[in-house]
Order: sequence, then structure tokens, then C-alpha cells
Amino acid sequence: MNLIAKADGGRARIEIKGMISQWRDTESSFTSQIDELIRSGVRDVHIYINSPGGECMEANEIVNVIKKFPGKITGEGGAMVASAATYIAIHCEEFTMPENGFFMIHQISGGVCGKEADLESYLNMMKKLNEHYLNAFLSKCKDKKKLKEEWEKGDYWMTAKEAHENGFVTAVSGKAKIDKATAQAIMNCGYTGSIEITDKNNNQKQENDMDLTMLTSRLGMATTSTEAQVLAQIDVYKRKAERTEMLERREEQRREQEINDLLDGAVKDKKITADVRDEWKEMLQSNFDSAKKMLDALKSVEMPKVVVPSAASTTGKTFEDLQKDPSALEKLMDENPKEYERLLNEYVKKNGK
Repeated sequence: MNLIAKADGGRARIEIKGMISQWRDTESSFTSQIDELIRSGVRDVHIYINSPGGECMEANEIVNVIKKFPGKITGEGGAMVASAATYIAIHCEEFTMPENGFFMIHQISGGVCGKEADLESYLNMMKKLNEHYLNAFLSKCKDKKKLKEEWEKGDYWMTAKEAHENGFVTAVSGKAKIDKATAQAIMNCGYTGSIEITDKNNNQKQENDMDLTMLTSRLGMATTSTEAQVLAQIDVYKRKAERTEMLERREEQRREQEINDLLDGAVKDKKITADVRDEWKEMLQSNFDSAKKMLDALKSVEMPKVVVPSAASTTGKTFEDLQKDPSALEKLMDENPKEYERLLNEYVKKNGK
């Protein structure tokens, strides 16, 4: 509950906003302010109410304190005057509501736990308080029969015009500012009709404030940071992000070149064959260090040497023997000239020629 009392143009102004609760925390200060205003000569009081209601007994106490003023008591409502807040409103000699405001009355509600005697005592108190509230509304209402019917049904929501027709409001003024948050608060109190949003600028401001709060939190900045400070910090992070992206791109290119060089070298050194190059590349891209160790550990594959057996070793013949077979000698000369020359040299050495 936001409860304020102050002097305003020769009369007192009381503002009641939010839930009517925690009167014990407010009573001493509020009563002291009222007494001071009365001692200073203030006689009349004007009350502004924008409240979903709250504690009935606390609303009664607020009315008792306000009645200390010896002069005229007037009031006005905001977008919503509901439940216990309406009890304060009907104790004003004049009460104005904006044409898009809502006025809601209903029976009191509560609960208690304890012994049977406790329950009976509480029920008796509720009956008396409920009757007191009903009689207070009936004293203002023009159509008492309709009020009793609505009172038994549950929440009785009225537009400012309907509240005026019923006698709870003495005049209807222009429109109040209703943003999304206010509309939601009205619906949270049980109203199911349509509500016109009139304060779109405030909605935008609330959304912007929420966005700014979210940004300061995400950026690790103080919640008191201005929009300009947030934008400046975003620019700093943007430049860092661009530089990081550039470095990451360069690193990707460097790693790609390194992988290609490794694979080219491995193929050249006959550690791997060209047909498995793509598989090795995927392994290197997935886990470079591990795949590189495996690649480095591979041994080069050496092609086996093909030795063409010499004619002599095949036949076991000497040069003298081959002379007896000119075709074999010619074949040896063509296919294995080194062996031919060796056999010839042995023959020459042996025969001294």
C-alpha cells in the first residue's frame, strides 16, 4: 500500500495506491500526518484512489482517520477502485471516476483456523462486517433491489457510467491512462470484459525499460546504466566479436592448409594412399592432435624390388655352353647384358684370350 497525506492548495490530499494492507506499518505515520494537517488549519480533504482493495478492517481504519477532517471530503478514482477501496470511496461526499475506470463491490471474504469457538466467533464477526458493508453500499445505491441481487452473486463490476447510475459515483470525467500492466491488474482481480489500452507510450517505455534492464544484466553492467552507456558497451563487444571472428577464420584457413600439407606429404612418402586421403582429412579436422600422432607414426611403404633372374642362373650354363646355343646366347645378350658381359669376361680370363 502506498498511502500519502500532504497539503495541496489549502486542502489535504490523500493518495491510496495499490493493495490496502500492512496498516500497522503505516498507521502511526499516516495518522501523525493527518493530525499535523488539521492542526495547521486544513479542513477539507481530497482523496485519490487507485486500488484493487485489500483488508476490510484496514479500510475501515483509514476512513475513521479521514473523518477527522472537519470540512468537506471529496475524492476521485483511477483506473480501478475495487473491493475494500470502494468502502473508502463511498464515504466521500463527491467522488469522480474516469469514464474508462472500473468500480467493483462484493461480499467480504476471509478465513480462520482454530477451535469450534474460534470459528463461530470469526463467522459471527464476518456476518456483522458483511452486513455493515452491504448497508453502507445500500445507503448510496439507487436501485437497492438490484444491488442485493448482485451482492449475492459475487463480484459486481461496474463501469464508471454504471457506478454513476447506481449512485456510487457523483460524476464521470475524461479517460484515465491505462497501460498493459494496469489492464492486467484489473483482469487479475477477476474482471473478464474488454479493457481499452490508452497509455501506449507508457507501454513502450515499460518495454524499453525492461529491455534495457535485461541488456544491462546480460552485459554485466550496473542496472543504473544509461541507454548511451549500454550502446557504447555493445559497440565494444561488437568490435571484439568481429576481431575474434577474423582470427577464427584465419586459424581455420591455417589449419586447413596444414592438414593439406600433411596429407600431401603422407601420400608422397607413401604413408597413405590417395584413395584414403578424404578419410584421414575428416579425422584431422575432427581431432587434429590425435590424428596427426597416428599419421606421424605410420611407416613409409617400400615397394618390393623385382629381381629378374639371369639366364645363367636359370640354366646353369657357362659361356662355352651358350656358344653351342646361339639363340640362347643372343637372348641373354638382349635381356641381361650385364650377365652376358660377366660370363664373357670369365670366359676370356679362363682361356687367356
